[in-house]
Amino acid sequence: MGISYRMRGYVVERGSATVVPPQIRKRSRRKNIGVNTRELSCNCYQASHHHRWIAIIFFCYHRVDLYRCQGLQLPLLFADRLCNLIAIVIFSEKTLNPVEKSKVAVIFIVSFFVIFFWSAYEQAGASLTFFADEQTNRDLGFFVVPASWFQSINSVFIVTFAPIFAWFWLKLGKREPSSPTKMALGLFLLALGYLWIAFGVKNVQPGIKVSMIWLTGMYALHTCGELCLSPIGLSLVNKLAPTKFASLLMAVWFTANAFANKFAGVLSSLYPDNKTTNFLGIYEMSNLYSFFMLFVFMAGIASLILFFLTKKLQKMMH
Repeated sequence: MGISYRMRGYVVERGSATVVPPQIRKRSRRKNIGVNTRELSCNCYQASHHHRWIAIIFFCYHRVDLYRCQGLQLPLLFADRLCNLIAIVIFSEKTLNPVEKSKVAVIFIVSFFVIFFWSAYEQAGASLTFFADEQTNRDLGFFVVPASWFQSINSVFIVTFAPIFAWFWLKLGKREPSSPTKMALGLFLLALGYLWIAFGVKNVQPGIKVSMIWLTGMYALHTCGELCLSPIGLSLVNKLAPTKFASLLMAVWFTANAFANKFAGVLSSLYPDNKTTNFLGIYEMSNLYSFFMLFVFMAGIASLILFFLTKKLQKMMH
């Protein structure tokens, strides 16, 4: 603090009795630079060393089952191996304390439940579009609504509901639910949406089209579920992830999304278009009601389990 004066190479600060000779200042500067350079080079070496071993281990780990897989299984195996490898790397890291590892465990747990949400939600681009085209009465009398327009309903609801949800969370204040609770609520709303459309097609004879209100109402509930889960999950990963593993844990989140999209394609192939299909050999689907109820059971059970785990996850989040 204050003005510095130069006197024959010495530096004297006003308000201080410190007088620093130039030789000492030069030696100190060189020493600090040397320490900082060594620390930086050491950190860079450690980072590159970790990344190199991650690449080598991942290649070997993935190569073991590469030739055992068929075309449809390979993407799922890849996602599974990637998440397993990241978990091994992070939990074996000695610099992380138990609290940080506990937070990382929360990220893996919620990422698992996200798979059930997106695999059902992404039916919008597959089976639900087919349902809109074949089983929905889109005739308004003066205009027939194209089936592709239903893909835009979600965007309209997002823009409409997002400010309402933001206001609602702020309005709750200290009573605002935790992130895992919000995500469980998102799964519940997803199941409720499928329950809504399942009742709309129940006891409907083949060839009979249903009102657009059933599909529109389902998309509205799904959008509410998305607003409870998607932005909350991204924020949670960013909040809980240790700084040095932030990118890897964000990869876990998006890998779970990729896994869910692949699973969504598998589930959409079970659409009962004048045929009987089954899920895991234990649940048969011969009509649209039983097909939509599959997602009610899947998302509903996942929601209940996550609700029961909420308090435990809150403690793990510290």
